[in-house]
Amino acid sequence: MSFDIKKNTECRLRDGVLLRADVYCPSGKGRHPVLICRTPYDKSHPRYVRIASEIATKGYIAVVQDIRGRCESEGEWVWHMTKEGQKVESLDGYDACEWAADLKGSNGKVGTWGNSYPSWLIWRMAAARPPSLKAIFTSGFSVRTLECTYGVFETGIRLRWQHHMAVSSRARIGDMAYPASTEEADHYWDNILRSKWLWHLPLNEVPDALFGPTAGMQRQYWQEIAEEHWNLDQIHPHVNVPTCTLTGWWDRLNAAVGHFSGMVTKGPEEKRSSHRLIIGPWVHDVEGKGDLGGLRSYGNSAVCDLSRRLIRWYDHHLKFIDNGVGDEGPVQLFILNDNRWRNVPSWPPPGMEELPLYLHSNGAANTPTGNGSLTLDAPGLEPPDTYTYDPSNPVMSLIESDGQVSACDQRPLAARRDILVYQTPPLKEQMLLAGSVKLVLYVASDCPDTDFIARLIEVDANGLAVNIAQGLIRGRYRNGYDHEVTLVQGETNELLIQISVVGIRFRRGSRIRLDITSSDFPTFDRNHNTGDPFHIDTKLRIAQQTILHDMTYPSHLKLPVITDESGWS
Repeated sequence: MSFDIKKNTECRLRDGVLLRADVYCPSGKGRHPVLICRTPYDKSHPRYVRIASEIATKGYIAVVQDIRGRCESEGEWVWHMTKEGQKVESLDGYDACEWAADLKGSNGKVGTWGNSYPSWLIWRMAAARPPSLKAIFTSGFSVRTLECTYGVFETGIRLRWQHHMAVSSRARIGDMAYPASTEEADHYWDNILRSKWLWHLPLNEVPDALFGPTAGMQRQYWQEIAEEHWNLDQIHPHVNVPTCTLTGWWDRLNAAVGHFSGMVTKGPEEKRSSHRLIIGPWVHDVEGKGDLGGLRSYGNSAVCDLSRRLIRWYDHHLKFIDNGVGDEGPVQLFILNDNRWRNVPSWPPPGMEELPLYLHSNGAANTPTGNGSLTLDAPGLEPPDTYTYDPSNPVMSLIESDGQVSACDQRPLAARRDILVYQTPPLKEQMLLAGSVKLVLYVASDCPDTDFIARLIEVDANGLAVNIAQGLIRGRYRNGYDHEVTLVQGETNELLIQISVVGIRFRRGSRIRLDITSSDFPTFDRNHNTGDPFHIDTKLRIAQQTILHDMTYPSHLKLPVITDESGWS
């Protein structure tokens, strides 16, 4: 089906601000549903053009709109890490939805699309209950801020992102100095500055010029780093349309699974059976290829064709086509190593039991060649493991070039003695894991504050070790984010580390491995170990860390093992 594009179509909000959108409308007569993407990332980006074009060829009006204060739209941008932003985008989303419903050629039914930040905008729109919104499709956005940040600044992603976003912010005030495009900004940050500002102390003195007129938003966020900004779980009872949530096993925001759980338990009762969850072998960019950089090949069915999934969802909900969406299981999981999709009736999946794997060693679990192990047996009298965490020499993140978490070969970190390694013997039987992983960890440190990072790793029969999931806890938040407390120095502290969701069948001959360390930089800001505010602190203190695993302090993993697959298809 052919289509026409109307660029910079104006949408006037209730406060008089003009937003501008590109509208892709099927040619000829007829009335069509509208699928809207609201974005801070420039509606003319090639990815938006491609997806909108694909949507329009399938008989939908596709809309890509610059949000308030971004690119071609008027107003002042208020980002997603503020309480004000939640209110602003709820109202703007309502108005934009109803405007889209009245576009020429619209049949009055509206759906949504857009990954990451645009999905936050979708949830805010849905909570406002615009009457024309009939279903939503979201991807790559967590329910709560602190589920993905742990109250720690995401140094690498956030500084680079703000520098990228500054291009539009500077252009709005007539500043067209280099970098004058997002491509130039990314090149400048990665290849000229070489990310030098990641290491600067104090962080608060990084020049505002790098981040444009909106640098103040970031500085305010540093003051509120442990506050919950999104609170999207609070809006689930108000979202009265079918929802589809899509995420990936390696998406750093895959706590998005909580949207499905929240909607089926707290959403309007009459809609609870209509919600769907899809988790595939993808990173934050959910349009994955399924080969994870050549480390693993999960086959053609692992590839995410986002446009196809969007169209199929909305053909069912907006065009009422009987295409099987209503008959599928509420949850679709791509199980790693099975290399196929499974339909399950709930999340967490049925047949799941928590299996404890206990940490053991003779006091030398440092590096993969150490004597750390994981077994079903509870520990007896065992010496603890120790390591030194020096924030001037942090464990470097194994990540994508844009700072996003991905599946990576762990060998570059193998020689570091500040990583403790615990692993099972080669498995005699396969083991299916699906759900959330937790780690109960007993630690001691000689510092008032420090971090502990836990990483779950698959070691295949050939010895290739690839990260599957990870979690972090900052000591001061071990009792919650509302009341910061220091670690009890020199004494044992019990920590519960929430590791992200998994869906993998560990094969016979493979090993389950747990790495524990105290830094993952620049994915997360280094803990200076001083207990002082991270963004104004100029001091770095070396920490001596102890991990206990004995009969009194039985540190252990809690694995979500599927013991009964009879409810799966």
